[in-house]
Amino acid sequence: MKAKNRAMLFILVVVLLIGLFAVKTLWNAGQFKSIRPVSLYKCAPVPGFPGPEDVVIDRETGTAYISYTDRRAAMEGGAHNAGIISYSLTAPGAKPVKVRTDFKGVFTPHGIHLYTASDGTKLLFAINMGMDSHFFESTGSSTVEIFALAGGVLRHRATISGKELSSPNDILAVGPRQFYISIDHGASSVWGKKLENYLQLPISYVLYYDGREFHKAAGGIVYANGIALSPDGSTLYVGATVGRKVHVYDRDISTGKLTEKDTVFVGTGVDNLDVDERGVVWGGCHAKLLSFVAHSKDPAELSPSEVVRIRPLEKGGYKVSTVYQNDGSELSGSSAAAAWGNRMLVGAVYEGRFLDCSLQPGKTHDDAER
Repeated sequence: MKAKNRAMLFILVVVLLIGLFAVKTLWNAGQFKSIRPVSLYKCAPVPGFPGPEDVVIDRETGTAYISYTDRRAAMEGGAHNAGIISYSLTAPGAKPVKVRTDFKGVFTPHGIHLYTASDGTKLLFAINMGMDSHFFESTGSSTVEIFALAGGVLRHRATISGKELSSPNDILAVGPRQFYISIDHGASSVWGKKLENYLQLPISYVLYYDGREFHKAAGGIVYANGIALSPDGSTLYVGATVGRKVHVYDRDISTGKLTEKDTVFVGTGVDNLDVDERGVVWGGCHAKLLSFVAHSKDPAELSPSEVVRIRPLEKGGYKVSTVYQNDGSELSGSSAAAAWGNRMLVGAVYEGRFLDCSLQPGKTHDDAER
């Protein structure tokens, strides 16, 4: 009888632990979060290209560059549309236009970054997922492609490859061949990556490429994603999607070494990051991570979108505010937010559109909730 009671107690403890783990997973994924419509902006959808995942803005010309890939078609194993589009923020009634390139291989861009060289040349760095169809499935074909923007054409300059590019996500260029890159999973197998996500294991990291080889620059991150740099180049930000925070690092400009100095809890699934000319960090976020997973499998499943603004304070610390939040009916699966003046563009992983948003009259960013 005692043995039977012990067995029942063991089963009850196991069931309780499983239940607690399930609740913790749902809580950390934001599934209990109340999604109320918030927007300091008036947003208009800009259709035409599937999966506009990452957004960068040339602040000298007011031109945005957006990486896109028809991921749903790619996941089905068929031919799919992919590339870089340009979108003018200065021309009234502008339409997105695919940028021509002389690149000859398979080009499915993910994270991108625009860098201006000392001679004024604009260089676009892009993570090329190659034949990879989904972030859980890697064929090992990912590379970094470097292009020069000349005459409205992306002219290919270099391909950087290596076994280190096991699961690349976002990229930040700091030189003509130097860059940081987030590796969003430390695990290599499909099931290993899923366990890493659901157990929230801090084993993803950031690499630094010094122009010749890769070095591990930062670790202990729960799904390293977007990377951005302060205007003076001394502070580097890394979004942790599953960790729901942004890691802040001091950067040694001469060596590329990173030293973590702070973390900013944002309470939402941070994806790509952008820093504006004032040093304010913008993040496109997945408010409910499990809803985003469902949306990745079925376009009918809505995934709430959120944009957070992280402003460094003069006396230290950060002010985090939500400037946009929607249940996914306007845009599902927001992945990037980039601001220029009173304009903001919001990208998405799977949608066939991005948002062009203008600050509403009479509104300021101090009106944001949080």
